[in-house]
Amino acid sequence: MANTMICPFCGIAGGGEYEMLTHMESFHPEEDQASSSQAAQEQYAECPIEGCGEVLSLTEMDYHVDLHVEEQRQGVGDPSENHTAHGTASSRVTTEVGAVSSSSHAGSGSAGDTQRTAIQQWGQLLSMPQPKEKGATGDKRLGKAELGKYAHEQTMPDWLVSLLHKGGEVTSDGVINVLEQLLRQSRSTEYAYLCHPAVQHVSKLKKEGSQIPLPFVPAHTDIWRGGFCGYRNIQMMVSYINGANAYGRDQFRGRLPTIFEIQEYIENAWDMGINAQGRLETGGIKGTRKYIGTPEAQALFVSLQIPCTAQGFKDAEPGRSEAKLMYAVEQYFKHGMQSPPAKVTCTQLPPIYFQHAGHSLTIVGFERQKNGPSNLLVFDPMFRDAPALARLIGQTFKHRSADESLKPYRRGSKYLRRYREFEILRLDGPQLSPPQSSR
Repeated sequence: MANTMICPFCGIAGGGEYEMLTHMESFHPEEDQASSSQAAQEQYAECPIEGCGEVLSLTEMDYHVDLHVEEQRQGVGDPSENHTAHGTASSRVTTEVGAVSSSSHAGSGSAGDTQRTAIQQWGQLLSMPQPKEKGATGDKRLGKAELGKYAHEQTMPDWLVSLLHKGGEVTSDGVINVLEQLLRQSRSTEYAYLCHPAVQHVSKLKKEGSQIPLPFVPAHTDIWRGGFCGYRNIQMMVSYINGANAYGRDQFRGRLPTIFEIQEYIENAWDMGINAQGRLETGGIKGTRKYIGTPEAQALFVSLQIPCTAQGFKDAEPGRSEAKLMYAVEQYFKHGMQSPPAKVTCTQLPPIYFQHAGHSLTIVGFERQKNGPSNLLVFDPMFRDAPALARLIGQTFKHRSADESLKPYRRGSKYLRRYREFEILRLDGPQLSPPQSSR
């Protein structure tokens, strides 16, 4: 009897050599040693919270579930909260659907210089994984470690296309003003900065990141996150452009681009030669669930003649990348101010696109706490605003547990210390309004 063979990638036991080769070609195409060894070293599991569908490493799971617990706790309402309304504004949590556009968005002006500058900026960042050579033609293709489980997907399934067309995106407008009041009432906040209040929190749709198990493959091998976090963060950046009537607003006609439109924008940018190595590395993203990151977000904005700057932070020494990131974000929001900050400074600045390994978020502020540590204030597309917090939108209120309500929006050392590399992308509009203090 022939010896039973074991797949080196997922550990499944098969038949003979032919059966195992068939299995590997079907379920592990173009696996490289780096991704397989990484999978072996880390253990992954699906989030146990119903409706989430995210698959995370066990080192991230506790923090992730804590955010869900806080989300659910606030969802039932907080009996300790007291608020008084001024005006009739109420929660503006909406689901918007936009039509797919096939129009061209090529910008005018000195596009060549802008493109070269963008490419040079990105070339200086050190945190982009080195591509591997594939095929006789020497095309540089990234694998699952960089592009996710669907790195080799030609087109996403029909059910997901339908979901994205029907569901659009979940947006919350007015959350920045709620965070401002919570920060002012927080006992632990020494001072904080916030971005422009027009920025919307865009969250993923339910089932957007769901995994469909493959037959005969153990569930633990589905270790890649689903969802469209990079796209949702681009939508948050665009919400600033639209809401603040900022430079580039004419490109989006007052609405958020759909995921399919964002893919069109990125592919058009590659056609223009902007970060065009992305097409070689991904094989194209149109109609797929392949991950996008900072280079793709940068390519989109540069192609639309919207000035932006990318910056990377990479240091092998623990804590150094985190410290550099925190310093850069605080300096950005200080915007040249020399005087001591107010407890809460509300700026007119754009948010910041923020990327680390496996996930991206939108930075909407910075907080220094009284006992010394700092936090990024973020909108995470993986989570929706708790109903109890959403009910405060448009209200003036007093809250007895401000720090608990701020927890889902804070990302400090406990979160960031897991990573050694970070990337940010900020918009550089021609006119930035001075900060406004709120004491």
